[in-house]
Amino acid sequence: MLRFEHIFKLNTAMIQKYFLLFVTCLVTSFPAFSQCTETDQTKVLLVGDSWAFFMGVDQTLNNALERWGHSHYKFFTNTTIAENGAETDDFLKPDKQAEIIAQLDAHPEVELIHLSIGGNDFLGDWNVNFTQAQTDSLMQAVEARLLQVIDFLKSAKPGVRILWSGYTYPNFEEVIEDSAPFQTNHPFYDTWEGMGFPNFLQINSLLDSVAHEMEIYTNSDPQVDYVNAPGILQYTFGQIDPVTVAPNGTYPAYTAPLPYGYPNYPSPKDGMRNYFLTKDCFHLSPKGYDDMLDYQMQKFYHKFLMDDQYFLAEGITQNGSVSSGGNVSTTLQIGENAGESFATALSFNTTNMPDTVLTGASIFLRRESLSGTNPIGSSLQVKIVHGNFGAGADVEAGDWSANADATDLACVFGSNSKNGHWLRVDLPASMLPFIHQAGNTQFLISAPNATDGMFTFSPTNDPDFAPVLNLTFKHLSVDVASGMGENQTTAFYPNPVKDILKIDNAQVREIFILNSLGEKILNPILVQGKIDVSTLPMGLYWVYIYTEKGLFSQKMIKE
Repeated sequence: MLRFEHIFKLNTAMIQKYFLLFVTCLVTSFPAFSQCTETDQTKVLLVGDSWAFFMGVDQTLNNALERWGHSHYKFFTNTTIAENGAETDDFLKPDKQAEIIAQLDAHPEVELIHLSIGGNDFLGDWNVNFTQAQTDSLMQAVEARLLQVIDFLKSAKPGVRILWSGYTYPNFEEVIEDSAPFQTNHPFYDTWEGMGFPNFLQINSLLDSVAHEMEIYTNSDPQVDYVNAPGILQYTFGQIDPVTVAPNGTYPAYTAPLPYGYPNYPSPKDGMRNYFLTKDCFHLSPKGYDDMLDYQMQKFYHKFLMDDQYFLAEGITQNGSVSSGGNVSTTLQIGENAGESFATALSFNTTNMPDTVLTGASIFLRRESLSGTNPIGSSLQVKIVHGNFGAGADVEAGDWSANADATDLACVFGSNSKNGHWLRVDLPASMLPFIHQAGNTQFLISAPNATDGMFTFSPTNDPDFAPVLNLTFKHLSVDVASGMGENQTTAFYPNPVKDILKIDNAQVREIFILNSLGEKILNPILVQGKIDVSTLPMGLYWVYIYTEKGLFSQKMIKE
């Protein structure tokens, strides 16, 4: 049942009435490429309060996953585990915990829990007249309960990653004052009054303190992440029209400094949820949640959701475009212009990949601009060579007609409907034998049927947006390392680990540990079924265990 007395809590009748009337206007979708097919996997469980509820209704996570090329991954939630008005206490009760466990059992492929909780606790019981000691006491109590919730989620699925979603700045004063002369009738007036009518700086400073504390905590726990950006809507929307109350100013989009933006300003009204008869003071519009998730995708999700190992395209001169007319550029382009065809050339240093069976590979590319007709359909032509197309690693005019180890069509997924969207090129099996340890792997990607249209991808200079080669290896379905039976899927324990990792098997030939960038950082020797990982910094790693029967690989969390 919805409760009204706290921030982030909805007036049930009003919110549900207008939400149901306009829900079709609020759900955003992006086209996927349909001629090739992909199998969906539920990778994310969405848990929490009304922010989780609205992200679930708006399909925010699915939309963001598609925009970033991960259209084969989906989220799951329901109104029990994403509930309007929920507080940390609610997720310490048996009913919610039982439902979370049930959904994790029903979706064993879940690797991440997206957690939005704590906002009602922090601001629901806070008042602008609190002393610093009272504020500190409230924050300590809420943080203790939040960590209890996180500990439960860790125990519900050992090794699961948790992203605490956080919140953006609210906009009580401007939204409510703009409803004059009916301010006291606004559904959030009582909430604002209950907090003592704080101004923007007062309420935002509290949120910034919470964000800072969570950033400190998550930096010390490799199993929990947080993308700190309470000012993200200020950054993406800007304050185009003057704020109608103090400080009355403006600023352009993409100028507010992240993560905290301008704490003396609110999140812009355009980013607040619109019920047409009134606006929300804290819950975001579908675009607002999209912007928040896009930033979380950029800083966390995109690389986390890569499969076993990924590589970024390397070097400015080794990546670019080459044309049928002999033109060479460092710009990544695909398409056709005035009868001249262009292909994107990419180079990846795969030296650090393990020497094992490769079962899948994809290339992720981000749309930067489009001129003319979109040249990309449901497939692209890809050429691959292990080594270099030409005499050297740099892009050369002769790369256009150079011999390839394999040439084939590759399916395209994700989205390229707008600038900033990502597409995923799933490479066919014919190309996998030519991706291995011995040096560079180069690709030439073209759109043979393009007519009068040029597509430009983001360059390699920013690792957040650079092209990515994503690899999947053959995994053993049986734990041959421990010999614990066909249903056993954990080759080592404990996980998370602090110092000693135990592997009970005499069949182990070699062990490699890779960091999150796919770099081999440890080649430990198994001594009496144990390896020492105490020297590794806290973080996420991949452990590759080679046995007489094959490879077992699994993520490891170092505490």
